[in-house]
Parts: sequence; structure tokens; C-alpha cells
Amino acid sequence: MVDMTIKELADELGVSKQAIRKHLEKLPPTLSVTKKSNTIYLNADVSNFVRKKVTRVTSKVTSNYSNLDSNQTREDNRENNPKSDRKTINNYEVEKILNEQLKIKDKQLAEKDKQIQTMQKLLDQQQQLSLQTNKHIEQLQLQLSNETTEDSIRSTSNPLFNDNFEDITDDFEKKGFLSRLFKKRQ
Repeated sequence: MVDMTIKELADELGVSKQAIRKHLEKLPPTLSVTKKSNTIYLNADVSNFVRKKVTRVTSKVTSNYSNLDSNQTREDNRENNPKSDRKTINNYEVEKILNEQLKIKDKQLAEKDKQIQTMQKLLDQQQQLSLQTNKHIEQLQLQLSNETTEDSIRSTSNPLFNDNFEDITDDFEKKGFLSRLFKKRQ
């Protein structure tokens, strides 16, 4: 057989160049490769060694796929494989923990819903109270404006009130601050 490159052997076997390189790393010390101008050449012995390794790996992979295709269930595989039993136990434990966490989260959500309901009731009460307060204030303002208009009508209609008002203002302008403060009572 003639020396072949890694690419030629990979194409022949239907695998990647990286897979061939991986098997070349495991070569026994009796076998060796030659390198010429950045190209690795494999002699017949090395090529046969790599072929055997690759066919062993591919036969294992294809047998695993054929087992799955022959309608064997996962349960059958678990019975035959203790590692998958451990995985199943671990998966069960993880599922149990996740379910517990979900229950805790559900309780927290229920509490939050109650809090939101309470806050909504308080907000409604506050709005009703402020609305009643505003109505009361408007009524008082209306009452006050009615009283001031009545007072202004009385003052304009009563000439005695007008004269008396002018006398008070004249008296206020003539007297000083202290005399007004210490005013004698009559």
C-alpha cells in the first residue's frame, strides 16, 4: 500500500480529520508517521491501525443506534445499566426538589395576591375618603361665598352701615398705632 494523508484516510472511512488525529495520538511506539512539508503521511501499518480503531468506534455507535431502533424502551436499558439507575435516582431527586420549590413559590404567590387585594381595598377607601372631603370643601366654599354675597348686599342696602364704616376708617387714619392699641373704652 502507498502512504496516505490524514485527509485521504478520513474521506475513506467517512470520519473527520480530527477523529483520525485523535487515534494517531494513541499510536503505539512501534508505529510512526512521516511529515513532509506540513502534510502528515501514514504508512500501511498506521493506516490499518487507525482503520481498526475507527471501525471499532463506529460499530459501537451503530449498534447503539440499532438497539434503539429495535424498539427497546428506556426502561429495559435502565435495568441493564447501573449508571442509568443512578441517573434516574438523581433525576427523581431533582424532580422532587423542584416540586417542593414550586409549592413554596405557589404559596408565596398566593400571599402576594392577598397583599395586592388588601392594598387595592385600601386604595379604594382612600379615594372615597378624598372624594367625600373634596365635596365637603366645595359645600363649605359655596356656603362661604353665599354668606359674603349676602353681607355685601346688606352693606350696600343699609346707609347707616356705610356711614359708620366711613367714620371708622377716618378714625383709623387720624390715630397712631399706640393710641389705637391703648384705646379707651367708652
